Amino acid sequence: MIRNHNDWGIDSLVAQLREVRVQSLETRHRRDKPPKLPQRKELRNVVEGLSAVLFPNRLGLPDINDEGIDYFVGHTLDTALRTLQQQIRRELVFIAEQSHSVTHNMDSRANHITRTFAEKLPSVRQLLDSDITAAYQGDPAARSPDEALVCYPGIVAMTYHRLAHNLYSLGLPLIARMMTEQAHSATGIDIHPGAKIGDSFFIDHGTGVVIGETAVIGPVKRQLLGDTFACIKPLP
Repeated sequence: MIRNHNDWGIDSLVAQLREVRVQSLETRHRRDKPPKLPQRKELRNVVEGLSAVLFPNRLGLPDINDEGIDYFVGHTLDTALRTLQQQIRRELVFIAEQSHSVTHNMDSRANHITRTFAEKLPSVRQLLDSDITAAYQGDPAARSPDEALVCYPGIVAMTYHRLAHNLYSLGLPLIARMMTEQAHSATGIDIHPGAKIGDSFFIDHGTGVVIGETAVIGPVKRQLLGDTFACIKPLP
């Protein structure tokens, strides 16, 4: 037997939720124009796309060949950056509205930030290569660097962090935090996007590791186990 949606009291629940939503917006003086925040699903797609761009042979399409790899990287990168630009624009508008600033030229500003972020991707790949090497050399259980890349939660967390940190540095704290919180949920490793982490950084296991916004680490190899705080010193 298929239940009618009224069996769940849907109409009443929708009305109650609308009332609570309106009250919340009125409290924040946003009833007429609630903010359009960056979207978690879109940011997840961005990170997955950029991960495939950075490591197309391991995280890209299965059975990709040498002839098609550059096309795949270019197409995937274009898609990821277009999506990221849209999300950046959302945060820029949100920041401007929060501070009661003007919201014009947001498209050009979002485009400029996206271009600047994209220019840093080769250096992100180099940093991640050093992290993967540190994991392989630092963990006797690792059989290959490829295993560290596709299996180790610490590498997943650092991939998110390396990307998010650049966005944080470009004045996008909300998008950056949303990205790293996705990694936190997936790996149990909590790294604030503002943390400054040098090359060759290896987190072994990692569940319960917390690295705060003011952390400055490296550039040296460090191995962190679960429930261990990173070596932290306050910024001057």
